[in-house]
Amino acid sequence: MAKTDSKVMAFVEAELERNPTIEVKDLFEMVKEEHRSVRSLDLRQFNARYPLQVKRRKGGGRRRRRRPATERAAARSQTNGNGSAVTNGNGGRDAVRTTLLSFATDVTAAEDKKELVEVLAGVDRYVDEVWKATRK
Repeated sequence: MAKTDSKVMAFVEAELERNPTIEVKDLFEMVKEEHRSVRSLDLRQFNARYPLQVKRRKGGGRRRRRRPATERAAARSQTNGNGSAVTNGNGGRDAVRTTLLSFATDVTAAEDKKELVEVLAGVDRYVDEVWKATRK
């Protein structure tokens, strides 16, 4: 997880409160003048660490309604002719897809070579998850 500076976060939050339509590049320039710690970041990294996080916390994003538990259970399994449960054919596929997306997210979140090597060194965890999903 990327490290954030609480002072920068507070500054960004205050600026977004004052002017919610401010451009990210203008905000970045303002923050760079006040705080040295963000000068090493590029615009994309800055946006991901500060403005996006503030906006997420405020709930500005679109939220999906979660299906009731009974619908989720019904989608996961069905019953065969003798009444025993049969796993949905897409259940394993969905689990593999989720695992691969998790791996891709962790790889893209790595900001330097050291973090990338740590993710790749832990690839066995993802392989185990895929293996379990395909054995069901």
